Amino acid sequence: MQISFETLRAQAPYIAELADRHSDWIGPALADADAALATVLTGLGEAGRTLEDEASLAVAMRTAKGRIALLAAAAEVTGSWTTAQSTAALADLADAALDAGLDLLMRLAAARGHLAPGVEASSASSGLAIFALGKHGGRELNYSSDIDIVAFFDADRSVLADPMDATKIYSRIVQRLAALMQDRGADGYVFRTDLRLRPDPGSTPVALSLDAALAYYESRGQNWERAAWIKARPCAGDRSVGEAFLRELAPYVWRRHLDFATIADIQAMKRQINIVKNVGAARVAGHNVKLGRGGIREIEFFTQTQQLIAGGRDQSLRVRSTSEALLALAKAGWIGQAAAYDLIATYWFERAVENRLQMLRDEQTHQMPEAPEAIATIALLMGFADTSEFEAQYVAALARVQDYYSELFTEGESLGAEGGSLVFTGSDDDPETIETLAGMGFAEPAKASATVRKWHYGSYPATRFAAARAHLTELLPSLLKTIATARNADAALARFDHFLSRLPSGVQLFALLRNHAHLRALLVSLMASAPRMAEAVIHRAHVMDGLIDPAFADDVNRPAVLVAKVDAFLSEARDYQDVIDRARIIGQEQKFLISAGLLSGSITAGRAAEQYTGLAETLVGRLFSAVKREFALRHGHVPGARSGLLAFGKMASREMTVASDLDFILLYDVAGDVEESDGDRPLAVSQYFARLTQRLVAALNAPTAEGVLYEVDMRLRPSGNAGPLATSLKGFAAYHRDNAWTWEHMALSRARVIHAEAGLEADIAAVIETTLSEPRDPAKTIEDIVSMRALMARERPPRHPFDLKLATGGLVDLEFIAQSGQLVAGRVIAAPQVEPARVLRRMGETGLVPQGERLAEIHGVYSTILEVMSAALADPFKDEGWTDAFRERLAQITAYPSFERLSDDLVAMQGEVATAAESWYARARALPPGYGPVG
Repeated sequence: MQISFETLRAQAPYIAELADRHSDWIGPALADADAALATVLTGLGEAGRTLEDEASLAVAMRTAKGRIALLAAAAEVTGSWTTAQSTAALADLADAALDAGLDLLMRLAAARGHLAPGVEASSASSGLAIFALGKHGGRELNYSSDIDIVAFFDADRSVLADPMDATKIYSRIVQRLAALMQDRGADGYVFRTDLRLRPDPGSTPVALSLDAALAYYESRGQNWERAAWIKARPCAGDRSVGEAFLRELAPYVWRRHLDFATIADIQAMKRQINIVKNVGAARVAGHNVKLGRGGIREIEFFTQTQQLIAGGRDQSLRVRSTSEALLALAKAGWIGQAAAYDLIATYWFERAVENRLQMLRDEQTHQMPEAPEAIATIALLMGFADTSEFEAQYVAALARVQDYYSELFTEGESLGAEGGSLVFTGSDDDPETIETLAGMGFAEPAKASATVRKWHYGSYPATRFAAARAHLTELLPSLLKTIATARNADAALARFDHFLSRLPSGVQLFALLRNHAHLRALLVSLMASAPRMAEAVIHRAHVMDGLIDPAFADDVNRPAVLVAKVDAFLSEARDYQDVIDRARIIGQEQKFLISAGLLSGSITAGRAAEQYTGLAETLVGRLFSAVKREFALRHGHVPGARSGLLAFGKMASREMTVASDLDFILLYDVAGDVEESDGDRPLAVSQYFARLTQRLVAALNAPTAEGVLYEVDMRLRPSGNAGPLATSLKGFAAYHRDNAWTWEHMALSRARVIHAEAGLEADIAAVIETTLSEPRDPAKTIEDIVSMRALMARERPPRHPFDLKLATGGLVDLEFIAQSGQLVAGRVIAAPQVEPARVLRRMGETGLVPQGERLAEIHGVYSTILEVMSAALADPFKDEGWTDAFRERLAQITAYPSFERLSDDLVAMQGEVATAAESWYARARALPPGYGPVG
């Protein structure tokens, strides 16, 4: 039903008063509400720049407020504006009023001699940033809202004549600004202004320095303050100061790890609100549309909690508007699209109700009236001819919100299981609990009860603190149910107890498991079949973060997504050390996710190898760039020099496992006769690149609070461990031409440049091609290779029946066949620098090794098994890790009906490989010299 302005005026005394005061203005304004708003805001800005005293400006500000309050109500109720437009208009008015007031106050400060010479006396140049929090920050200001602002200044901006007086002068300015906004006159007021959301408001001035504010948030900030800063926006003053502060504050608001303990904190906040405000069940009469069940605050909590949880990893979620945030959550897969649209529509419906409650008398109320006739007034202003229809829609809206809200915020699980009690307090067993545990499947329920009671005593570090025990208490019913579904419930509980005994902290993990049933099941499963991954959780619980990302199953398969995630996470590093730490955090997390994808069957072993390699390559490249920047600060650059990284082994052939170290060398090329770098502390060229290499290796393998990223193996550099850490391109070429061993040329046959500057990649490739193209004696080459393999067999025998790398007929034999083929028959194979499996296939296609295709298949089986062993087992060659659960998982991933069948086939495969190797070497010895070097 269309509502006229006259109807609004008749129902709302405050609107009638404003309409009388601005009678000549409102008619033309409603004809073009957008233009009227723009004119008022422009005039307010001009008043701030030109009026000479606070009294005059106060009149102008109050007049502007009266007009926009009238326009917003009229335009919204009559349908010219949506509620979203109305709330944005009020927020824009608040911004303009703050800026106008600050413009005047800065001019007055200049007149008193408080500003430094040459400083522009304006809001924009003040060095003082005014931040809008809450709905003002999101440009969603309700009709009769106060505004929550905080004020921080940059003491380094040199705005004031005496910087030592900064706190005093800026605080006085902020106090006067607040007075301009909220002092009442005959023509009303502008906005009630609340300055209490600043750090520690009981003991701090109203204007704080940026450094003091950052120090507070980083050391003492609480979750509710993090939530408050989600919507924070520099709304007035020196916006460049404001934006810089938000960038500095981002790591506090947006945590590097998913933060599920936040859910409990925010849930507790909501419960406290329910108690303090006496919030009851959803209803119409007397319902609090903001704080009540199904109300506005629940939508905001639903949205902001998920932003806090995931916004540290996904920057697309860092938006201020509730509507935009819901859409972003849907786009990222955290909520369904239907849920987003449902909640957006419901949010603005409830905000419209709130506005109408407030515009009647300019009251900051959120309470629906009790009287039927008063409810009818709200229904009428909402466009409902039938009050009962409005009430039905209102109740339905509350129910929708409660449904979505309850999915995220449970009210806590009962300390009982289906069909029984679970009580673990006191020193004696509870008979009903023993009965329940037995019914759940525990063969020794008394032992299980004693184990759980031990957790509650705080015997372990993870349960030492009350907050952790509180989370564990809530988690227990579902956790025990998950453990009970394992093949052997008692063994599963014992494994979880061992896991818990070694866990350093429990709050975050317990909160995470409490909210995600599939993670509970996964963790219990990993303890049985993948102890390496359970160990990773003990040391770094945050590695599980990505498993709850709705896009996990798809993203773990996509190399471009992996690179983008690494880049996004590293881009927020605040300094060099933060880059180092962030690389370890994202590296550990992504390794864990790739392993989870492999062990769950979401990705193949081949794709897992590519992803492990892509991750390593990306991190090495980004860290190398950071190391070079940091190194240049002290030692400068070598003019005209180029550097690059040449990878060997599994990194080069994109076959890394989760446990692979990095095999690479640093090569450099210097033009002309440059002798040293150009920095404050110059170094000779060779020393410069040697130290740069040391820095890079340290960036990768130095232990920090976040652990070690990768072990690095540089033994494949010229002259091995006895050679320099970095090698010039000329020296590299000369070494491989004159001094390299056959095994070094074998390694070179699959080497790959992973990072290079300004054309150096092509130059390195040319050296490799020239080296491998040199004619060689096949008989002598094969003799070297066979002797080397025999030496390996003597000095490095297989350590376990599944040591498929070193076993006779294992992976090394397959690689030796491929690499020897590249050296003596590369021209025929015609596939330079590719992975061994492709070389083996080419050797089959060309007739060099008739079994080539079969050998490539065996290579795939070996590689899959080694990938799974590395992902699942901390020490693959100790039998205690080879549980029945792991054997079953290994057979499943390799598509075998049983582990025994897999074991039998592996023995046969090793025989096939050994026979093929012997046959190939006999044939290769007889090849004519120069038969097959790459041309």
